[in-house]
Amino acid sequence: MGRRLSKHLVHNGAPLRAFIDIDPAKIGRMRRGVPIMSPAELPALWASWQRPALVTAVGSRGARELIRAQLQAMGLVEGEQWWAAA
Repeated sequence: MGRRLSKHLVHNGAPLRAFIDIDPAKIGRMRRGVPIMSPAELPALWASWQRPALVTAVGSRGARELIRAQLQAMGLVEGEQWWAAA
């Protein structure tokens, strides 16, 4: 899901900075010229950017609820700082 969404974001000029993924085989690689990082790296990344925004795109059942809980635990507000696209 994220790969498809990122294609459209890049095509429309969105400044992608990183992908966050739980798959160890993907972490450390690059996609569309930006790094794929682990969820554990997100808090430091978030703090290092000015006015960041996060878009989640997952196709796995139940994943959105897990992501929502983790982002809420970080203090991020859905609809203001992050959005679920899929």
